[in-house]
Amino acid sequence: MNSNKLLTFKWFYDLSIRRKQLIALFISEVVSLVGLVGTGSILIIHGGRSILVNQAKSELAVTEINYNIKINQMGFGFRGQSDNLAIIAAAQKHSQSQTLSPELQQKVNKILQNEIKARKIEYATLVGRDLRIIANANRDRTGEIFNPKNLVTEVFRQPQQIKTSEIITWQELAKENPPLPLTVPGKESLIRYTVTPVKDPQTGQVIGALLSGDIVNQKPPIVSQTLDSQGGGYSAIYLQSSRGELQLATSAIETNHDNRSQKPENQKYLLNLPLPNTSLLTSAIAITTNNNIVTERISLQGQTYTVAAKKLVNHAGQPVVVLVRGTPETDLNILLRKSLSLQAASTVFTLIIDIVLAGILTTAITRPVRYLTQASQNFSQGNMTERAEVLYKDEIGELAKSFNQMAEQLSLRQQTSQQQMQQLQATLKELKETQIQLIQSEKMSSLGQMVAGIAHEINNPTSFIYGNLLHLTNYTDDILKLLQLYQQYYPETNPEIHQFIKEIDLDFLQQDLPKLIDSLQVGSDRIQDIVLSLRNFSRLDESAFKLADLHSGIDSTLMILNHRLKVQPHRCAIAVIKEYAELPLIECYPGQLNQVFMNILSNAIDALEEAMENNSIQPQIQIRTQQITSETITIHIIDNGLGMQETQLAKIFDPFFTTKPVGKGTGLGLFISYQIITEKHHGQLQCLSIPSKGTEFIMQIPITQKSPRSLGVCG
Repeated sequence: MNSNKLLTFKWFYDLSIRRKQLIALFISEVVSLVGLVGTGSILIIHGGRSILVNQAKSELAVTEINYNIKINQMGFGFRGQSDNLAIIAAAQKHSQSQTLSPELQQKVNKILQNEIKARKIEYATLVGRDLRIIANANRDRTGEIFNPKNLVTEVFRQPQQIKTSEIITWQELAKENPPLPLTVPGKESLIRYTVTPVKDPQTGQVIGALLSGDIVNQKPPIVSQTLDSQGGGYSAIYLQSSRGELQLATSAIETNHDNRSQKPENQKYLLNLPLPNTSLLTSAIAITTNNNIVTERISLQGQTYTVAAKKLVNHAGQPVVVLVRGTPETDLNILLRKSLSLQAASTVFTLIIDIVLAGILTTAITRPVRYLTQASQNFSQGNMTERAEVLYKDEIGELAKSFNQMAEQLSLRQQTSQQQMQQLQATLKELKETQIQLIQSEKMSSLGQMVAGIAHEINNPTSFIYGNLLHLTNYTDDILKLLQLYQQYYPETNPEIHQFIKEIDLDFLQQDLPKLIDSLQVGSDRIQDIVLSLRNFSRLDESAFKLADLHSGIDSTLMILNHRLKVQPHRCAIAVIKEYAELPLIECYPGQLNQVFMNILSNAIDALEEAMENNSIQPQIQIRTQQITSETITIHIIDNGLGMQETQLAKIFDPFFTTKPVGKGTGLGLFISYQIITEKHHGQLQCLSIPSKGTEFIMQIPITQKSPRSLGVCG
């Protein structure tokens, strides 16, 4: 609305709410008329839809009756044939293991063939108690076992006539070789069966069974008769195959007048038209209530139908058939259009007048109230900058001014509170992390000092031994050479010397003494390696960046953990597979990275030991390094333990979270490792895990740090 119109109606806008309400009451009478008309339209539409749904359900009940008429006719006819003397005589002779005479065999076959022709069915078979065919209307299958879906067995168990629908495979149909439609071969078929017991008139014992079968697939009369009796629409029968697929057995739909030119003149219905989807059928199969009819609006051939569907079960209670009935909505739509047109015409004049008055009323009252309401809602949802627009000088305008003043004060207080809360949260977080780091740093510093002291104390005597081994080797070689010279030039010795040589086994001493010295050399080298690893690992308290060889740090950690990797009384050794790539020296805190390696490798060993308690595995830890870019390297540590669940994986780097039993873990190792990698070295630490497969930790570390430093080198 432009500014001129606003000035024209300004007197109304400045009125009190009371006067505005008086005017609104006058207009409400007109609005009530529109409301009544709208409500009536809704009720008419809703009532029409309800009537159409009930009509579809009623017509579906008629469809079910039409479907069952044939089964009832078959049951009635074959119940009469079960009393036929020729049928009884054939069953008696078969039960007594006697061969039927040609005349009797021919007579029974003729009876069954007449039933097929009279009732327009495909199956008519007489079966004995041994489940073998006595006589058959189609191909001669005398002596073959015939017990479709165990129906014959069920009749012998409970001598009552069975009427059911069943799904039969193409292989079973091929044995009978009845006359079939062209589209049926190779597919499963829906057959309406009746199984009637044949009783001995003297003993009352069941001596045989008469089976009749009617194939439903591709039989238009089953559905076209429904359309004839109900004045058109859509009718279909679906079967549920043995694989659970819903397949169209037969269907018919009234030919659309728009498409009639595309059909032969003598074709009244369009046959075998499937539904566009099987959602309605699936719902009908799944429903378990007593009134197991489902409905849905579906478009077929350009026309909307209210479609009802109901499942039918076989003798075993399994759903095998879905009956479908579609009622066209043409008549309802015509009725609704007429009714709505009449109501629309009666209210047009009233609406024209009401639109003008409602516009004024909406602008005068609703608009400022709506703006104020919207502003208050936005403000309550956290938008502290939201303010109400003051449009007019009435009570709502004054209320908007008060709201804006209140919002301004609350906004200032909220900002102050948020700032204080953020500062407190940040301070608390820093205090917690600092406390954890200080505790762990103190522990690791003490550990580093202790390890360094032990390494120093071991190194002194070891260096003494290692330094004198060379002299010992030389002296021993000289003495042995001198002894050989004596033996060469003075072979004849004093008897006492000769006796002592035999006692000490001089030849053995000459051979074993160099080996003994070599063993001492190997042991000394081993002690030096351990001391070197301890010294490398003891750099935990170093606070300066250094250029370090990560492979050396990993090997030192493995050396310290070697006692846990060896064979234990309760388990085998843990294999360590190294796949080291060529890496440059890395700018880092070597001691802190050694701490990370120690935490992750210790956890891997714990996981493997837990896995070996109840599982037979070949435990191994794989360590792989690689340079992925010119600025970044990665370290992968992989174990084949039990792995972790997703819920555990999501919290693996949280402080005090541990998957170990109480008393075996603090939950700080991986938390501190994560901070060392991400905060101290500006890298990334990831954990990937698959339950029952294993866990992989991936460390991604920059080769150089952002800030330039004066660096030393450590190996």
